[in-house]
Amino acid sequence: MSASPHKLRLTLGLGFLAFVMVGSLLLLAWLRYREEVESRRQFLAFAKSQADFVREMHLPRSPKMESDLERLSGVHVYFRRGKMVSGGLVHILSDAPVSDELITQPKGREALILRLDEKEDIIFQRRLPGSNLSLDDPATRNVFLAFWAVSGFVGWLLVRERLKRAQSERLAMLGRVATSLAHDIKNPLASIQLHAQLMTPQNEEDAQAVRLIENESEVIAGLVNQWLHLANPLPPKLTKLDLTDCIRGVARNIEAQARHAGVEVEINLPSPTWIMGDAQRLAQAVRNLMINAIQAMPRGGKLIVSGQPAESGFELRFADSGTGFSELALAQGTELFFTEKEGGMGVGLNIVSSIITAHGGTLKLQNDPKGGAVIIVLLPLLLA
Repeated sequence: MSASPHKLRLTLGLGFLAFVMVGSLLLLAWLRYREEVESRRQFLAFAKSQADFVREMHLPRSPKMESDLERLSGVHVYFRRGKMVSGGLVHILSDAPVSDELITQPKGREALILRLDEKEDIIFQRRLPGSNLSLDDPATRNVFLAFWAVSGFVGWLLVRERLKRAQSERLAMLGRVATSLAHDIKNPLASIQLHAQLMTPQNEEDAQAVRLIENESEVIAGLVNQWLHLANPLPPKLTKLDLTDCIRGVARNIEAQARHAGVEVEINLPSPTWIMGDAQRLAQAVRNLMINAIQAMPRGGKLIVSGQPAESGFELRFADSGTGFSELALAQGTELFFTEKEGGMGVGLNIVSSIITAHGGTLKLQNDPKGGAVIIVLLPLLLA
């Protein structure tokens, strides 16, 4: 089974973090290399200019001149005649050939030997400089910020595309399963509904049992349609309807389930509340929200469904007295296959969100400071 979106995000996020860390280290190594190359280039240019100056000015090749050049340049300077090096320089440079290439020495030093004339050479020796790279340096900081910005943008694109692909794969699998289940369930369900309609109740108890069979059959049909909608969502069939009447109808259908769970359902809605909507789809969304609320109160409680006109439509509030949403559920509760409920499949709130969005509305999850979860649905009102 494929990973959940949350686990997939975590995996991709860790992979991206590792990429940024490795990339930053490689970038740092490259900047350090460029810094060393530039430092050596400057040292070579400086040494050659100093050698030309001594040669052209016919300056004396004396210990005092060495001292003066060292004081001015900040590097050690020696004159070499044959194999004799002034200043007691280590013998390894006594035999070193004249070259434009730097000579690496022990203890973090490097030297350059240039020809002054047929008899004498000049030697420049310095300690390898430390790195000046720091985020306090604007140029270095801008390079890293640019790298992190580009990496973040590319990473975001890759994660988004990977999540879309995973979502498409899940929906494709779900479509095959839903189509097969719909075919296997609808035929016997139609037979049950037909026989219920043909039954002649002998008393009120029988009539109530028939109504229960019909209502539960509609619930099963709604669940099948819910899976089919998830696999192949179609635009809602909009007609003028009374939202209050729709919600009260759903409440009646789940009355037995609420009573069994010890949950009191209270409907505080103005009547009528006219909107343009798909009665079946909205009833499906409302039923999912109310069932979720009932299941969130296993020891009983109260569900209050209230509503009032808002500036941009009609605001519905589904408030229960359960434990409320976790922080993770508040952030990801409407995502497909996200669930914290044992045995849940994580499709209910995703379907509700898609239905509300298709009606031009919005859905918001939050917690009541006094306790319990609150789901706010905003739907556009029918304009007069």
